[in-house]
Amino acid sequence: MINKYSSTPLYYQLKEELIKAIINGKYAPTEAIPSENELADLYKLSRPTVRQAIGELAKIGYLVKIKGKGTFVADFINKTTYDHTRGFIHCLLDTINTSNRKIIESTTINGTLELNRKFSTDFKSNYHEDYSKITYITETNGNISYSISILPLNYFPNAAELMFKNVNSIDLLVGKYPLDPTNAKSSIKLVNADSEIANQMKVQENAPLFKVETFLFARTGNIVEFNTTYYSAYNSILEFNRTRRI
Repeated sequence: MINKYSSTPLYYQLKEELIKAIINGKYAPTEAIPSENELADLYKLSRPTVRQAIGELAKIGYLVKIKGKGTFVADFINKTTYDHTRGFIHCLLDTINTSNRKIIESTTINGTLELNRKFSTDFKSNYHEDYSKITYITETNGNISYSISILPLNYFPNAAELMFKNVNSIDLLVGKYPLDPTNAKSSIKLVNADSEIANQMKVQENAPLFKVETFLFARTGNIVEFNTTYYSAYNSILEFNRTRRI
């Protein structure tokens, strides 16, 4: 129900109404929704208000606009599935296929107290640890994920240099069999895209994203990678498993 006396903008109220209608099955996947004129008459709103609501729903994946045909409900059946049960994608140390990955930045960074704590490093007052930081995007079925991986420099001294070549995990783990990850611990929360991430993922700024933080553990129990990956919260399914099957 649209409340014209509410402090909530009218276009935003219409967005919520249309989302409810889609979720409740009033408008099914691939089905056309009423035209802008019809929605304006139905909800007693102006066409610019309706156009803004539809435009934003199209940007975040609920609707698809086809020129000359109309506006349709997105096919939610064809969601993108990121299957973490088969490994720890998109972590660097568990990536064999790099054909859909693009390295944005690969550099060495100074260790901070926060990073040393994440890696359970013995951070004495005179202790210093450096890390490789690799930022990259991965495209899966048209959906782009944005990742940042941190690797301890003492384990992988050439990681930053190698990643410019977009190598896979085998190249990073040559001669380091004990560091091959066998387990992972992940946490997930819903966040909003900042301008940088939105630009890289080609989504609207403040769009909802899944933020998955993953620690990779080697056979020795050492943490060998800390990965943060952002996934679009629309048309995406994340599947997880506790332990990697090897």
